[in-house]
Amino acid sequence: IWSFGHRNPQGLAFHPGTGQLFDAEHGPRGGDELNLVEKGRNYGWPVITYGENYGGGKMGEGTQRAGMEQPLHYWVPSIAPSGMAFLTSDRYGAAWKGNLFVGSLKFGYLNRMVLDGRQVKAEHKLLADGKERIRDVRQGPDGLLYVLTDAANGRLLRLQPAAP
Repeated sequence: IWSFGHRNPQGLAFHPGTGQLFDAEHGPRGGDELNLVEKGRNYGWPVITYGENYGGGKMGEGTQRAGMEQPLHYWVPSIAPSGMAFLTSDRYGAAWKGNLFVGSLKFGYLNRMVLDGRQVKAEHKLLADGKERIRDVRQGPDGLLYVLTDAANGRLLRLQPAAP
């Protein structure tokens, strides 16, 4: 067992510089998480969570417990995270290189996350019209980001860099 205490991982991505594994997990009614997954660590589910029971009220023992990892970031309300990818190309400029992109099924946006080591410094909502659930995101061999939407008439979208 590499790690345990995960609820429902939806996206996994290796950091391009460090090789560290990141995951995005669905939490219960709030408390979706972004975790840096490390060998032998316990990520707390179902003992600790930032979510609550679907009928309302506390779930587990709270949000912290000795020997259990805290998420790098959590979302309340839940965004229903999906696929994720790190951007390694220069196609979108220096501000985006190294950022983590996470899809949101619930709100239908692509979340651009600026990381600094173990901290999320900023989040930016892309494609935020909320009309289509974002199922997955990948960097293509051309260095551009491709987003897969989740619907009966789902689409594959290519994100074009802004003109200089």
